[in-house]
Amino acid sequence: MNLSSKSRAIALPLVLWSLAFLAGLVILAGGVVNGWLEGESRAGRKFVARQMALSGIALGLNPVVKPGNPLLSSGARGTEGYEVKIANEAAKLNPNFWLQQGNRPIFLRLFASWGADLTTSEAAIDGLTDWIDGDDFLSLKGAERGEYERAGRPGYPANRPLKHVREMEVVMNLAPLLAAKEDWRNYFTIWYSGKISIQNAQQPILTDLAELTPIQWQSLFEMRAGVDGVDGTEDDVKLESVDAVADFLGAVGRQREALLQFFDTSGDIRRIESTGWCNGVPHTIIVIAPAGSPGKIMSWEER
Repeated sequence: MNLSSKSRAIALPLVLWSLAFLAGLVILAGGVVNGWLEGESRAGRKFVARQMALSGIALGLNPVVKPGNPLLSSGARGTEGYEVKIANEAAKLNPNFWLQQGNRPIFLRLFASWGADLTTSEAAIDGLTDWIDGDDFLSLKGAERGEYERAGRPGYPANRPLKHVREMEVVMNLAPLLAAKEDWRNYFTIWYSGKISIQNAQQPILTDLAELTPIQWQSLFEMRAGVDGVDGTEDDVKLESVDAVADFLGAVGRQREALLQFFDTSGDIRRIESTGWCNGVPHTIIVIAPAGSPGKIMSWEER
């Protein structure tokens, strides 16, 4: 083979390799560019989704806007829009308030309704007590600094009232009980201090604490929600006293005792959950504010 033939034989594989290499670069570059464009596109959609959620929050903070208002929902999930849910924090129990009042029965009742035995419930309450008190004195079945350090969690407990209900997830003896109850956050708040508002309380908490039957709950809801059948609107029947509610429900014994001990007719703290979306990308904002005081924000959370 002469020199020219050898050169051509060597050159052909090099050309083919170069073409393959360039093709790979093109594919790689295309993937990087597509990924960058997708990232930029998602960031843009996230921005729009947040703007949608902010629009919903503005509506929810307006005291004139009540649950069930058609303005609280706009657009379609596949494009752009928002959906706002308005609830009342006074319908939940505040662990700080009840433990500072020295009231353990409300927790015993609640945890028992979740299926916890007395020993588990007592340990959970003691653990929560040690978390929020200001000292290092160990409750009978609780956990103070020594117990947390031995568990590899130095720096706990906080020894102060809860600042957010999610702190409860790290309280020794309480955390396992909460982990077994998927919707446990629906029961607690730190924003309203007082007895639970029977004007706003929902079925799970009334069933678990006061042992209301489904028929009793339905009767209470229909009575207080008024003609439109929506809680929190202008035609709601204002409940005058828990005694009157107990009489209306025919509650006696443990039911009546729980209603009078744990519930009241006062309390109005608005919880606004606004979810905005843009082409499949969601953004949620949760705001807690005193009802009738849209300029005062107690809590602002985004996710």
